[in-house]
Amino acid sequence: MNRWVLLGIVIFLLAGILATPKWSPEEERAIEIGREYLEDIGWATGRVISVEFVHRDEVSDGHLFYWQREQGLEAPAVPEPKSCWVVRFEKGLSRGHWHVVYIDAETGEVVGKSTCR
Repeated sequence: MNRWVLLGIVIFLLAGILATPKWSPEEERAIEIGREYLEDIGWATGRVISVEFVHRDEVSDGHLFYWQREQGLEAPAVPEPKSCWVVRFEKGLSRGHWHVVYIDAETGEVVGKSTCR
């Protein structure tokens, strides 16, 4: 086999690997919701660091700040989610810094956010 055929095969295989979507449709939707929310409140986002699905009891209370409380309400207007999408974005162009958005897995509503300093 000559090297040009071999090179063509390698390029074909790499193109297939690179074209494979990184995120599932559910994860893509969570990313979209999180990015729109953060941009609406003026927080710059960079690349997506991670997306994970967690049950409510796996999310630390110290890092879950209810959106409703930020709006001046004493208690959440919606019940606590049973499960959340947790999407972590790079903080603008600041490598090593991040924003996290918590999204109710059933309703798609942003129920919290946190950020590093």
